[in-house]
Amino acid sequence: MIVATAGTTDSGAIDPLPELADVAAAYGARLHVDAAYGGPLLFSDVHAARVRGIERAHIVTLDLHKLGWQPVAAGLLAVPDAAAGLPDLLGRSTRTTRRPDILKVAVTLRALGRRGLAELIDRTCAAAQHLADLIEATPGLELHARPTISTVLFRPTGADPPAVARARRRLLAKGRAVLGRAARPDGLWLKATLLNPHIQPSDLEALVKLVEGHRTG
Repeated sequence: MIVATAGTTDSGAIDPLPELADVAAAYGARLHVDAAYGGPLLFSDVHAARVRGIERAHIVTLDLHKLGWQPVAAGLLAVPDAAAGLPDLLGRSTRTTRRPDILKVAVTLRALGRRGLAELIDRTCAAAQHLADLIEATPGLELHARPTISTVLFRPTGADPPAVARARRRLLAKGRAVLGRAARPDGLWLKATLLNPHIQPSDLEALVKLVEGHRTG
């Protein structure tokens, strides 16, 4: 089996799905794609190409609590029709009774449809690109890479891991901003995972100024 990721938790990176599908086909392996984060990009005509090749997977997992705006437990396992007929899991799990989160997914799809969800996704991804633009234009900050989905990694320019950690803690302790952290081979980075499609440019500008103001010490 080959396991690929379409949207990592740390940075939103997407594996080269077409190439991995070719390898799986060449060796007779099954291809599983963890599309918990990036799977909903399929709704968007603008961003669907980023997960091209996912249609060749044997198994796909989706977690709609990010770019689906659903409860955290609303996960899906997708398999081809030919592989349907999975055994009853009632006697195979300690969670024999689950919340009916699928109803919330169904209501969202019914209310917004593909176009409605695509609009929200496009707005969210555009906000991440705008945040990246602001960071690149700020001399006191450095950007790890252009965002693939809606996660932006950045830090005060030249900051070592302790300095990044201190800046994050100060912003959190003062109630000014809640940022994640991502450990990469080139050090520690602040992580802004944008999920609000209605965020305003002024909100992003304020975040950049806050982090820039905490770049020392």
